[in-house]
Amino acid sequence: MKKILLIDDEKSILNSLKRELSDWCTEMNIVILSHTNPLEAFNSLETEKDVFLVISDLRMPEMLGSDLLLKIKDVYPGIITILLTGYSEIDEIMKAVKAGIFAYILKPWDEKYLLTEINKAFELFRLREEKAKYLQMLDEELKWGGELQKKLLEREIPKSRSISVDVEYLPLPMLYCGGDYYDFISLPHGNYFVLLGDVAGHGLKAAFITTILKTIIYSEYVREHQTVGISPADFLTWLNSRISTELSQFPDILITFVAMVINPSEKKIIFANAGQSHFYLIRGEKTHAIYDEGFCLNITDDPKYKNRSFSIKQGDQIYMFTDGLTEIRENKATISKEVTGKILITEAGKNSSPAEIVEAFRQESSEGLFYDDITLISIRIN
Repeated sequence: MKKILLIDDEKSILNSLKRELSDWCTEMNIVILSHTNPLEAFNSLETEKDVFLVISDLRMPEMLGSDLLLKIKDVYPGIITILLTGYSEIDEIMKAVKAGIFAYILKPWDEKYLLTEINKAFELFRLREEKAKYLQMLDEELKWGGELQKKLLEREIPKSRSISVDVEYLPLPMLYCGGDYYDFISLPHGNYFVLLGDVAGHGLKAAFITTILKTIIYSEYVREHQTVGISPADFLTWLNSRISTELSQFPDILITFVAMVINPSEKKIIFANAGQSHFYLIRGEKTHAIYDEGFCLNITDDPKYKNRSFSIKQGDQIYMFTDGLTEIRENKATISKEVTGKILITEAGKNSSPAEIVEAFRQESSEGLFYDDITLISIRIN
């Protein structure tokens, strides 16, 4: 049962308040508690877990009511507070206002006004409680969505003597799921098809689109083309057309994407880019930022993607990531290419895991926070 706590050093005032509130509390199934000592009243809150409203007098020998409500608000911010006073002391009333009191009522109080304010306080509590339940339900739904997305994105990472692959995927913590997409697909002749995408936005909407990507890419394209050879540029052209059809009602949704075929036997990588960030080749003590312009998916009917290639050699380390890794401030300020390269060289020299590399980038943020989903793919040429 919910409870109201009344605090006044005069028992006659407490008894009067109880009489005024008795019928209303009975009707609302609320228990009335009372204390004449403010310190004892405060200590009682540790065990009285269902108190939603505290009504306190201002002038009490042990402690001012304004100080008591400040203390309550600090320790129990969910409790609604009302100050009861027969004094027009502006400084103390202002102190109580800063403590976040819901109202202050002057003695002698008007019965109708008292009950009106308490009704308002109870309605505020009820709305807060409903909001908390809704947020908890939403949080549980997002967690479920996040777990489902992880299962959908999971694919057994290729095990090969020629390459080593690892990945770190981190949606925004409060949303659990996001718009990043990645995939590793084994092709004939020991080749690999690596995909990385980023749906604009966060949360369930973006995650739903990654589910569409997961559903159509393998079943509609890879399965038909993997035996005859996959062209990253042709793949992106097909995906752009397919996504434009699927998202015809959502022309504002943009997707960046990079597709690459790794050919270990010929020591080369072929890739095509649809608006995705630079990826990096670490070779010895040198960093090479690799980028090719290309339209984001769902922005034009004729994107004209092109295949680019570069050679690889044993010991090369390739890092691909979505832009959340380098967006270290809420205003979209980014880590420069130079700093990014230095971090990657340092971490590659330490043979750091993708999770450790992400943490190194986090240290570059003055807030220690990321503001977007993050996927980091590490590929080592053995």
